[in-house]
Amino acid sequence: MAISPQTLALLASIVVIAGFLLYRSLLPKPIPGIPYNKDSARSLLGDAPDVGRHHAKTHEILSFLTQRLQEPNSPICQVWLRPSMRPWVVISDGREATDIMTRRSREFDRSNFFRDFFEALIPHHQSIMPTNDQWRYNRRLMADAMSSPFLNNVASHRVHESTSDLLSLLREKIRLAPNHVFNMYKDLQFCTMDVIWAATFGTELGISKSQAEHLSRLNQVELPSTPDSLVQFPENELPEVWYMLARMIGSCEVVMTSPLGRWHHLFMIKFYPSMRRALALRDKLSSSKLCEAWKTFADGDATKEGDKVRCVVDMIVERESILAKKQGREPDRKSKYLFDEMAGFLNAGYETTSTALAWGFKYLMVYQDVQEKLRDSLRSAHENAAAQGIQPSAEAIAKVHVPYLEAFMEESMRHSALVSVNIRVATMDTEVLGHRIPKGTDVWMLTNGPSYRSPALSIDENKRSQSSRDFKGDCDRWSKHDDLDQLRPERWLFQNEKGETEFDSRAAPMRIFGAGVRGCYGKKLAYLEMRVIYTLLVWNFHFDKIPDTLLDWKAQDIITHAPQNVRVKLRELKMS
Repeated sequence: MAISPQTLALLASIVVIAGFLLYRSLLPKPIPGIPYNKDSARSLLGDAPDVGRHHAKTHEILSFLTQRLQEPNSPICQVWLRPSMRPWVVISDGREATDIMTRRSREFDRSNFFRDFFEALIPHHQSIMPTNDQWRYNRRLMADAMSSPFLNNVASHRVHESTSDLLSLLREKIRLAPNHVFNMYKDLQFCTMDVIWAATFGTELGISKSQAEHLSRLNQVELPSTPDSLVQFPENELPEVWYMLARMIGSCEVVMTSPLGRWHHLFMIKFYPSMRRALALRDKLSSSKLCEAWKTFADGDATKEGDKVRCVVDMIVERESILAKKQGREPDRKSKYLFDEMAGFLNAGYETTSTALAWGFKYLMVYQDVQEKLRDSLRSAHENAAAQGIQPSAEAIAKVHVPYLEAFMEESMRHSALVSVNIRVATMDTEVLGHRIPKGTDVWMLTNGPSYRSPALSIDENKRSQSSRDFKGDCDRWSKHDDLDQLRPERWLFQNEKGETEFDSRAAPMRIFGAGVRGCYGKKLAYLEMRVIYTLLVWNFHFDKIPDTLLDWKAQDIITHAPQNVRVKLRELKMS
């Protein structure tokens, strides 16, 4: 039977209306009152196309969010980076971010977006868990890894040994290419991977050492005809674990850049041969190290076996044995939580620290006055070593307080926005800066915008939370900084009553490691690594200025906000 024209017209109308209603239902739905880009709200893809263009041009993503805040000149806005998802609320105000992370933990918890980054790699790690009993248990498992005895007596020596290997590698490069520029970024990554491997497993990986030995067998390398060009050094064959960790960390970028986010990452883990090989190698190596530790600490007798603790794996196995004995159960030798804590320690400890150091050495090369002040401060603090013409020991670096070094580390991380955002999810309907925030909304707290890299925007005091008004803390001091775009370590220093220079960690807004109960667990180890590596490299080498044609500040966003290169020209210094 033929369909009449009227019926066809009716069906077509129904399809058009249904399609229009579906289209309207899929459009971004703004939270009332919070500024947003009007064009993005009229697109099914929201802000995603603009983010894609920004990333293609800059290799950055989070600086796009800062631009979105600048459009309405507001400390708060909302964006849509994924189709058919609720908006992300973006704020850039150090005082409000501190309040949310430290005093409003009942209203905000670790975001699921952070979980998306690592769920495919370490699904049972504390960093991706909500703040619950399992998270507290995982924290107890890892408690000793950030203890002063382990950091000062074990980890500091591992860092010092690995940095000594880095010094040897850099000396070989200076020998082969004096007065020439080369990219030091990978050398820093070699060193931090050596450190975290030794701290995790108690054995030497030796990447820096093998590269130094390889170069020591060479009499010359091909040098560019002008100093405006980079020297390329041949590399020795790298161990499989280097590629393993590099692939796993690099794979996390897709969570941020792909519209499919975590689903794209999960697909990579399951079906990309290179990722499957990397995970298989990680699991094989980690299981082997765990088995060795269980042979030593199976009885959980801390007093008997404590002196045998050499690394993080030893400590978490011993801790599981002790907890099991207290709870009247058998230790869980196949614990997924224990395995992922160990794997997470290995992954996170390598990436973040190498990036922090990369920015720091770029700054020291450009800001020659800062470099000289830092070197003078180190030689003054370690005056016995300087007088003897030797470099400071691991024990000395771990225990001697150098205010200018602390100030430089803090300032370089603040200025570089090493971790450009802290993310929390609203666990209930609440308010931020006078705006309603529905339960389940992610709040992105930037560290690369107003109040961090530029003066804070004006905010009506009545729009702040009660806890923010009650506990202003150091925020009045923060508002007095009008040079936050400048690198100035002195902002972190003050003179005490005795006229001595001291470091003040609260002198300026800095939330690179987060804050509150969900702040970065590995912060103490990261600072220890930086103290040792900065001390030994600045003690032994001068970082000369490089030609302007080779200097840039280009960055890329993966897990951290990282420079694309660390080009340096080194001169070895005489110690005496």
